[in-house]
Amino acid sequence: MTAWRLERRWRPGARLEASPNLLSLAKERFAVRDYHGAALLLTSVTEEGPAFADAFNLLGLSLAMVDRADDAVAAFDQALRVNPRYVEAYLNRAVVLNHLGREDEARGYPAVVANKLANAHLSLGHDYRAAGAVELAIAQYRRALELRPQFNDIRLALGRALVEHGRHGEAVAVLDEVLRVRPSWLDAMLLRGLAAYLQGDLDAAGTIWNDASMRHPEEPRLEIYRSMLERRRQEMSDA
Repeated sequence: MTAWRLERRWRPGARLEASPNLLSLAKERFAVRDYHGAALLLTSVTEEGPAFADAFNLLGLSLAMVDRADDAVAAFDQALRVNPRYVEAYLNRAVVLNHLGREDEARGYPAVVANKLANAHLSLGHDYRAAGAVELAIAQYRRALELRPQFNDIRLALGRALVEHGRHGEAVAVLDEVLRVRPSWLDAMLLRGLAAYLQGDLDAAGTIWNDASMRHPEEPRLEIYRSMLERRRQEMSDA
């Protein structure tokens, strides 16, 4: 890691005059990639007295950009002491800790933060899936589940992506877990039956879709799936 020191442009011991514009100046320096200058200004801001969490977070980013990763983590920690629900600071801290090889320290978010992060991964997974990048979507859904394993909407999204990616065995395991918790969830039943159908397990598909039909007799999609199943059975008997 590159050693680095703040080079002050004034006599030792001198301090920048406190100014309500100092943080704005630091943001301007950061925007033009003058990370040394931003860090210098932000250090002054945080040393002058009580500072906003934004100042510590931006200081952490600036320090990280000039290879002062350990000091960056300390700045993010300070931001979180000021605002324990500062999601961006948690994310930035986790990135730097992962870079340092300290992955275990990057885990363990408060519930409110974990929920927001899980939703962010879920949303990104949806975006990847819509763009046809299903493998990347799967990775995002799995990351979301690591943060919030009890969120079955995430698990259903993962199961759907696995089916679309042709990973039917994995999809079956994921969807079985969804149905263990919510046995009447129609979308999960339809998708679980489809996974079985695509695996060639027509009996399992028929059992699942028949059960779904009993639980949701007015659902029109079930007739489509059951007709598809009967055609496949007929093709196999005629072969």
